[in-house]
Amino acid sequence: MNMIWAKQTQYLRAALAGLAFVAGVSMASATEGPATLATLANGEKITEEDLSEQLARRVDLRGSARNSWGVENVLREMAMTRTLMHEGEKMGEARQEDRKHLRFDDAYALTILKKMSPACEAPADVVAARKYYDEHPEAFQVPPMARLSRVMLPKDMVLEGEPAGGWLLMQAQAIASGAKKLDEVVRQAEAVYKLDPQGDLGWVTMVEEIPILRALAGAQQGELVGPVPEGDFVYLFYLAAKREGRTLAWDEVAASASKRAVIFCREQSNKQLQEQMFKKYGVVINQPAIRELFKNKKVKQ
Repeated sequence: MNMIWAKQTQYLRAALAGLAFVAGVSMASATEGPATLATLANGEKITEEDLSEQLARRVDLRGSARNSWGVENVLREMAMTRTLMHEGEKMGEARQEDRKHLRFDDAYALTILKKMSPACEAPADVVAARKYYDEHPEAFQVPPMARLSRVMLPKDMVLEGEPAGGWLLMQAQAIASGAKKLDEVVRQAEAVYKLDPQGDLGWVTMVEEIPILRALAGAQQGELVGPVPEGDFVYLFYLAAKREGRTLAWDEVAASASKRAVIFCREQSNKQLQEQMFKKYGVVINQPAIRELFKNKKVKQ
């Protein structure tokens, strides 16, 4: 089994944290006040307190609070909601009475998003679908995937007299030398940390915009990657198998090409609209403040 010592990274996809559940992030001290995590050009702020309230209200977003990349994505969604609400007010779009108290009215924002998004129509027939396939190969690409096993531990945990990162380093060296098997390390980790799955994660998509996944995508089958610190945890990964990215052949997508054309159109239009709205309203995400959340973060399970 070969080994790669991965560099420390700022981001780790929330999906890799497994079935994470967190009630919120830590609040700043009362004397300092809540940290500002994002701003709009009109002076509006999205604070640590706003984030905690949003995570308490939106159960579906809570797992993202386990790492800085996930928190940044939640903040981008919150900022987008505010910009869409401002646009809705300019349009004269009325809000539901029972939701007017919400500063982040997701349902209202979705209504405005639909009004602002261009129509995405499916190709009229098979000929049109094939033409779309030929002109937009990026819509039919399968990203690299890897069958991953993972060991994760809280950074502040001590095992056999060693901090989690140092202990995982020792285990990685033992696995690489053949003195120990990965399954043994997984069982040891499971005995002390059971809140997230240890071991086999199944097939994971190597999403390019996340640095740690780019590093994993560059690793080869049979390699260890780590230890990798992120947020409150440190990770060790093993690539059991790997599939390279590719463009699907027409025969593989002919039956679903029209549907994929609509999905890809919506994905691209939503991405472009967010870029336009963030520029129009001067949205700035405070990444240093996000990273600061995880230095002394207390996670409520």
